[in-house]
Amino acid sequence: MWMLRFEVHIATISVLLLLSKNIHSANILFVSVFPSISHQKAFQPVWKELSLRGHNVHAVTPSPLGDPTLTNLTEYDLSFLYERLNSIPQEDKQYVLKKPSFPIVFLKDIYMTYMFSKLSEISFKHEEMQRLIKSDVKFDVVIAEWLFPTMSAFGAKYQCPLIGISSLGAPLVGLDAVGNPSHPISSPDQNLPVTRDMPFRERLMSALYSVYVRTWYHLVVLPREDGLIKKYLGEDMPYLGDIERNVSILLLNRSPVFHRVMPVVPAIIELGGISLNRTKPKLDLELQKFLDKSTQGAIYFSLGSGLKSIYLSEYVINILLDVFGKLPYNVLFKWENDTLPGKPDNVFISKWVPQLTVLDHPNVKLFLMQGGLQSSEEAILAEVPIIGFPTHSDQTFNVDTFVKYGAGLGLDLDYFTAEELNSSIYEIMTNPSYKENAKTLASLMYDQPIDGLKRAIWWIEYVIRHKGAKHLRSPILDIPWWQYFMLDIIAFLLALLCVILTAVYLILKGVYLFLRKILRKLFPKSDKANIKKKQ
Repeated sequence: MWMLRFEVHIATISVLLLLSKNIHSANILFVSVFPSISHQKAFQPVWKELSLRGHNVHAVTPSPLGDPTLTNLTEYDLSFLYERLNSIPQEDKQYVLKKPSFPIVFLKDIYMTYMFSKLSEISFKHEEMQRLIKSDVKFDVVIAEWLFPTMSAFGAKYQCPLIGISSLGAPLVGLDAVGNPSHPISSPDQNLPVTRDMPFRERLMSALYSVYVRTWYHLVVLPREDGLIKKYLGEDMPYLGDIERNVSILLLNRSPVFHRVMPVVPAIIELGGISLNRTKPKLDLELQKFLDKSTQGAIYFSLGSGLKSIYLSEYVINILLDVFGKLPYNVLFKWENDTLPGKPDNVFISKWVPQLTVLDHPNVKLFLMQGGLQSSEEAILAEVPIIGFPTHSDQTFNVDTFVKYGAGLGLDLDYFTAEELNSSIYEIMTNPSYKENAKTLASLMYDQPIDGLKRAIWWIEYVIRHKGAKHLRSPILDIPWWQYFMLDIIAFLLALLCVILTAVYLILKGVYLFLRKILRKLFPKSDKANIKKKQ
């Protein structure tokens, strides 16, 4: 008997030793300073899960979890960035969130890159960031939000592998960092207000923008941000453009079902949803009663965390209230004030809404939204059709995706009429095909072998295990630009063509002169007669 117990103990110890070889508690730095609730909600599950798996996680964020049970999590609170964001004049906010016209797209990029730069600088100056910079903690990997290059510098500071992560896709210059091919027609920049079909005007804008944005990035943005990191992280830092090109992998919250299909190199991991892996909070009693009694159907209106409803023009608000008040349905209106003058009786206002919980309510039949990716993911998960009012970034394409799948309609927030809104609402509420198409889209998008969060964690730990992922590096990164665009080959072929054409010309000219000489010798009299006639 004692031998059997001994063997069991030996087997147990062997299993534990085997498992311990695969367990590595790493020091992980997660840096995301962009003050956007939707962005941060996509990242919070990642650093929380890493912490729960035993890793020692340090997160620099304006949205700390503040969970004392996460003993392996150290958070550097940059929540003051939301206050800075709120101090920006409303005119500037509306400029950023407004759907850009063709020429404004270029000016908006200049403004946004300037704003990101200022955001990075005030983050470096803050005492919480200084607490991290002055500490002697060493990291095994740095995970940085991949919308702007500045914070990728921490990968070089700690001389460890760098991982980029985004709550949506990545801009063209971000894709360039891993050598991903990005054709302006098949893979336009995610910030452009383009649709899937891309008529000529949109193709022209995308082609011009792809040249402009790279020129501005390399001539202005990278040198400016390089000076910033040298100021706060040390003059011995490598050039920022070289730092970002050493990123191991990019974790992008995009799906080939919902987003535009594009070629991706092995270093790009498409997660297909990382913000949905969280518990759904309960509805407050009053809101629960409102939705429960909405037996005819309920409509949910929200423009997300960026564009607040209270900042809509009086013209738009009046149209919304006029249409809502005449509907036979109840409407939940995310409104950031305590009161709404002229509110119809069938409208319920709330400053904050547990969105996924609301969308999962069986009486909610339609979602009026701005087209943000996180809201789009939640609408798809809940199988709720949408009416989209896209404004900025990727929202135009997101709304157009719902339209293409037959799961929604799109309206222009600045120019829609009461008649258009009313007919769109009735079209979706009375036509069951939109609901069926929403179910189809959900089944396509979330039929995955592994969910986005688990995929993100696996790849992060993969980079840690292998101390980087240089073996996934695209060869495009190691060749000069003139070779990438095959300018040497084009020049060689043009030169060869010129040589061939010149040779053909000289040969033909030689043949012509030779034949002419022979003919003159054969017919000398006819030549003289012709000369006399001419005289």
